[in-house]
Amino acid sequence: MTDSGNVICPHGAAHPRHRPSGQYAAADTRRAAIIDAALALFAKAGYLNSSLAKIAAEAGTSATVITHHFGSKQRLLMAVLEAREERTVRTFGRLGPDSGGDDVRALFREVLALAAYNLTQPGLIELHTRLSAEAGDPSHPAHAYFAERYERVAHSLASVLQRSFDAGQLRSGTDPESIAREILAVSDGLQVQWAIAEGRLDFVGLYRAHLDRLTQALTVDGKGLGGPTEAERLP
Repeated sequence: MTDSGNVICPHGAAHPRHRPSGQYAAADTRRAAIIDAALALFAKAGYLNSSLAKIAAEAGTSATVITHHFGSKQRLLMAVLEAREERTVRTFGRLGPDSGGDDVRALFREVLALAAYNLTQPGLIELHTRLSAEAGDPSHPAHAYFAERYERVAHSLASVLQRSFDAGQLRSGTDPESIAREILAVSDGLQVQWAIAEGRLDFVGLYRAHLDRLTQALTVDGKGLGGPTEAERLP
């Protein structure tokens, strides 16, 4: 029997498999190429219109190899979505809502910096736009992922807004949950328009203008976000 890539002998001693490390590296490279090809095709054509054969052609491999590595198209989709999350985390860590802060302006600047970063990865925006629309169907394999993600992100945003309210930064009557949902709705709406306009829309500029107005309306001191940060100028 096996345990973490080792072979367990009858006496309980673990012996590493005699598989050259180069084979592992080659397998990892092949998996990464398949994920990149699937991400690009899902973003361009959507999940429903992307067959394993088409993905295999993009990746320079075969549908059989994809099935060997991922098991099914549905599992490949989840690997693509996980890769999308990992790319964001590698760049930003866990976004500010989970960091324990209570500064609403710092939160909004982080959100804007993430939006600017996403523009350097246009395939990710197109993937999110297409799949989130498709995943409105409860039978879609990504439905549960997007439902959980929206709840998680909304909760994280609302948590920071609530802490900012408790710290006396926000005006009486502020509803953190509603504001969090509004922020997500504006972001997603602008992403759809950006994708339709083939990148010609000033996504970050429009998003910043909205968050600046929101900051002025919500905060006790009535001040906005101030000038753009360097992170917002990533593209």
